[in-house]
Amino acid sequence: MIHLENVSKVYKNGTNALNNISLDIEDGEFVYFIGETGSGKSTLIRLLDGEEVPTKGKVIVNGTNVGRLRFSKVPLYRRKIGVVFQDYQLLKNKTVFGNIAFALEVTNMTKKEVSQRVREVLHIIDLDNEIRNYPTQLSGGQQQRVVIGRAIANRPGLLICDEPTGNLDPRHSKEIIELLQKINDGGTTVIVVTHDEALVENYRKRTILLDNGRIISDNAQGGYSHV
Repeated sequence: MIHLENVSKVYKNGTNALNNISLDIEDGEFVYFIGETGSGKSTLIRLLDGEEVPTKGKVIVNGTNVGRLRFSKVPLYRRKIGVVFQDYQLLKNKTVFGNIAFALEVTNMTKKEVSQRVREVLHIIDLDNEIRNYPTQLSGGQQQRVVIGRAIANRPGLLICDEPTGNLDPRHSKEIIELLQKINDGGTTVIVVTHDEALVENYRKRTILLDNGRIISDNAQGGYSHV
């Protein structure tokens, strides 16, 4: 699924964000990336979604050399992955249905197919009864569920979540991580970047610790106590 080979990233201002990273993530894995601010986590996400290209090395996702994609091909590539951010970025003038359907409008699906898929997604994220509500009518946890629903609408093989529980209380954080586990159980590879120590301890998965652009530890048992 994901293969990083001797990847380094140096920005134009001289910031050395990643230093000779090598990493493999198999299909269907659930992986946490943890580390202090500036450790390289955000840069890693940008490399995986094609927003940035490596200065050195290879970034391979599903057989695609992401760093060598033509600029015109990046949007098509991004349809194959889902990305969830801490700030919800929902369209306030669209309902829950409309926000999820928006992700499918660039596909060749018919309106009937879009409607069917949106309802499938609403069932997965447990928001069937909120279909006509607008983002301002939802709780923070519900809004994040809609964001996740929009990200999985195209059935991506890879779902990347950047601090998905950062704005949520412990109860809603628990609901979000359990939803991500449910999506992972369906075969989607899930990457979660987080500072939430409680989640990493309570829902143990493979945990990779970054520091100063390097992988310090990579433990299949998970948990902060193991890194």
